[in-house]
Amino acid sequence: MTQKQNGVLEWLQSCETPAPSETKIKAVIVAGKSYMNSSEFNKNSMRDIILNQLQFLPLSFWIVQIILTICAVLLACILGQWRVPFYYPLTILAVMVPFLALLGAIEISKSNIYGMWEIEQSSRTTLVKIVAGRMLIIGVINLFLITVILISMAYIYQKSMIEMVLYGLIPFNISCTCYLFICAKSRTNDSLYHLIACMIFLSGTFSLVLHQRFIFEASMFWGWIGFYVLSIILLGKALQLYLKKEKMIGELIWNLQ
Repeated sequence: MTQKQNGVLEWLQSCETPAPSETKIKAVIVAGKSYMNSSEFNKNSMRDIILNQLQFLPLSFWIVQIILTICAVLLACILGQWRVPFYYPLTILAVMVPFLALLGAIEISKSNIYGMWEIEQSSRTTLVKIVAGRMLIIGVINLFLITVILISMAYIYQKSMIEMVLYGLIPFNISCTCYLFICAKSRTNDSLYHLIACMIFLSGTFSLVLHQRFIFEASMFWGWIGFYVLSIILLGKALQLYLKKEKMIGELIWNLQ
């Protein structure tokens, strides 16, 4: 370093910058919070958030979902050709629906399972909006794939479409409710194991319940309707609880200041 550079460095070190007052520091923090909560900063619409989140869903997730759906439809076709009792395709449904819901739940909650919420929190969109957008994408896709399976089974076994929707969507709603409740209440390190254990339990329970012939009698139709409405209410409560947790995580940084 030359003598001239040493002189400039010594001159810079001799300059004293006055420390900002506590009032100005607080004013800057308040202004920053106000801007980040303003419509100008959060100008991304839900449509933009959904389109943005689509690129972050891995290709393997879509491939596995599509392969499982194709396998379920093919198995239903094969069993239909063999003219086996209706219980066997219902067993496929009882296993496939919780598994598809499990894949979606893991993808939705991966921010917490893999400790990624700090990265997402640094984006211009709040964490709860990111999770809600991801949840909407995966939920619609899962509903579409399950509907494809149900339509195929209704056509193959000549069953009422309304009845098949009830047979498939009630287990789906119950599965999503249980998974969201586990994600909201379990510790981060244990939630993945709890989700897998819950999926195994639900598959066995649904298989056992759907094996009971009396539940398919005409007199039980309104009972299925009642259970479907109840499952939607429980799913709504679980969604509210999970999004509340995500909102609390998203506000954690500001609360620490």
